[in-house]
Amino acid sequence: LTQSALYFLVPTTTPTDFSPVVPDLCLLFLVPLLAESDASMATAAKGGRKGLCGGCWEAFFGGSSSRRKEKKNAAKSTAKAPKAVEEAQKREVVKVRLGELDVKVETWPSFRLGSIVWPSGMLLARALAEGLPGLPKVEGRRVVEIGAGPGLPALTAGLLDAAEVVITDKEDLVPLMDRNIEINGLASTCRAEALDWDLAAESALATSSRSSRGEAPIDVLLGADVVYFEEQDPLVEAIQSLMTPGHTTMVLAYRERTPADRMYLNDVLLKILDCQRIDFSTADAGCTEIYVGKLRST
Repeated sequence: LTQSALYFLVPTTTPTDFSPVVPDLCLLFLVPLLAESDASMATAAKGGRKGLCGGCWEAFFGGSSSRRKEKKNAAKSTAKAPKAVEEAQKREVVKVRLGELDVKVETWPSFRLGSIVWPSGMLLARALAEGLPGLPKVEGRRVVEIGAGPGLPALTAGLLDAAEVVITDKEDLVPLMDRNIEINGLASTCRAEALDWDLAAESALATSSRSSRGEAPIDVLLGADVVYFEEQDPLVEAIQSLMTPGHTTMVLAYRERTPADRMYLNDVLLKILDCQRIDFSTADAGCTEIYVGKLRST
């Protein structure tokens, strides 16, 4: 790697069968981003993956409506896959003490990156359990976690007597989320659902969908370790689709991975939120930044 380029590992599949519904990291390819100046890096960051891929974005990253339909059909065709995936996994179950709460968490460490608990997820769960000043109360509220993996923050919200908790991630992680709901005795208030960020606007959790069914909007939207430069365009769309302006509070836990992630967080993601930053740390898990706020008025 030269000093004149930044390289990002981008999850994809083979060129002949590009489909985000298969497990992440099937194939990693290097995308060079020329970064001779801060200005050029900022320009690319503001464009997200599209800024990197140019004209190939529509064909390969699902930007067009036709590609979204293909993804939806592909997701349906793989509906039976999660059960087989679940049965093949090496499982680890630990009990985590968070404030006055004991939370059981099963992970699949040999599956993929999303099937383990990451530091910001642990810290956000602890902050919720300890009632960190500045965080919204979840008791009696409707809570959704995006990119949840094992779902530790959402499980914590369930144990804190949230009225409704929906734990979401990709289809292949639904069995893992279901398992964690079961072992914590939270089936009466929590449920797991697949949520493709690219299709969030069409999901049952979207503000428009909930409104059409006469359901109340989401009160609290949780996200921990979900800020990845490669996924920001879909993430922003998902956040805007799930949050009800003036009502839903976003709680976003972030730990820096790359300078590009930081730039996208500051220049794009935080631009759509009217929020405050809370720094939280523990001796065992380090520190994280927690951003709390609502959608910014347009």
